[in-house]
Amino acid sequence: MKIIKATGKNFAPENSIALRRDEIHKILIIKMRYIGDTVLMTPLVNAFKEGLPHAQVDVIVNQDTASVLSDHPFIDKILEFNYKTAKSNFAYILEFLRSIRKQHYDLVIDITGNDRAAFFTFMTGAKLRIGYDSKKFLRRKLFYTHVVQSKFGSVHTVDHHLSVAEFLKFPVKDRHPSIWISAERLRHMQEKLYIEGLKPGEAYAVIHPGARRWYKSWPSECFAKLADRIIQTYGIRLVLVGSAVDQNACASILDKMQETALNLAGRISLGELPALIAESVCLIGNDSAPIHIATAVKTPTVALFGPTKWECWYPRRKHDRVIAAEYPCRPCGHSKSNCPLGDGFCMSSISFESVWEAVNKILGSRAD
Repeated sequence: MKIIKATGKNFAPENSIALRRDEIHKILIIKMRYIGDTVLMTPLVNAFKEGLPHAQVDVIVNQDTASVLSDHPFIDKILEFNYKTAKSNFAYILEFLRSIRKQHYDLVIDITGNDRAAFFTFMTGAKLRIGYDSKKFLRRKLFYTHVVQSKFGSVHTVDHHLSVAEFLKFPVKDRHPSIWISAERLRHMQEKLYIEGLKPGEAYAVIHPGARRWYKSWPSECFAKLADRIIQTYGIRLVLVGSAVDQNACASILDKMQETALNLAGRISLGELPALIAESVCLIGNDSAPIHIATAVKTPTVALFGPTKWECWYPRRKHDRVIAAEYPCRPCGHSKSNCPLGDGFCMSSISFESVWEAVNKILGSRAD
């Protein structure tokens, strides 16, 4: 097990190209992945706006991730791709491609890394189309006009994205993700919390016990013990969050707690989540989207990693803490239904005391 104090590292690509910046007016960045991936693309968006402040910057993301970017001031247009509809409706894909081709983009960057996004890049008709190098011939020779060496899985995902900006010789001033929250969204969340019984200005910590894959979750009894310890030690409120699929996990934690907590699982939207986390004093969660949202809104986070290669995904602000269960079989193959060492083995090996130590450092420094 390893406890890590976060720190960022730079990564520079091995080659680069120079653009005629006065010829680039419309840019499209494609990232058709999950919520956390979408958050981690924001440093690249910021770098493009820094390098080409006059240009329009649009993004294509999966529809169920789009709301996390809704208040971002450097994104001019969010194009939402409905993956579920596309699976059963080919006409939808054709119409989507037709609509983005009509935009006449000058520069398109694909940081998704799959065949669909690469094909979409090609179909934009942009003169400059950039993606990561691939063994697949069509990507290298047809879909992209320029390729950047892929470092995915060997450097932090943010640095993997930013290698495109460096390839284009754009300045990179910040390697942390960023989410903007409008005053209206913040006010709405404050009103919602007041209705739920939190007084204005009352301190609270957030626990997110869910994960996209079950075997990335710390045991519920550990989260329950941690929630009780936070309440008993610091006298602050505790909020459990998650999507509808996390309701059972949060209910299980509540059942095991001695103290009481506010359970908002399935009751707030993704668009509301950044405001909730931004108002909190700390977030504790598994390797999932909320830890990335927390570091993006500058809320201290304690991130718990097991089967994932944490070095590529961890939150890197100085106040963030990462606790990783490191075993030689990591990263897990993701296709395995059962771990030969026992279900949930690596996450269960993360001790309560190690997590409490990290949380205590964050909350203790706040009290000083």
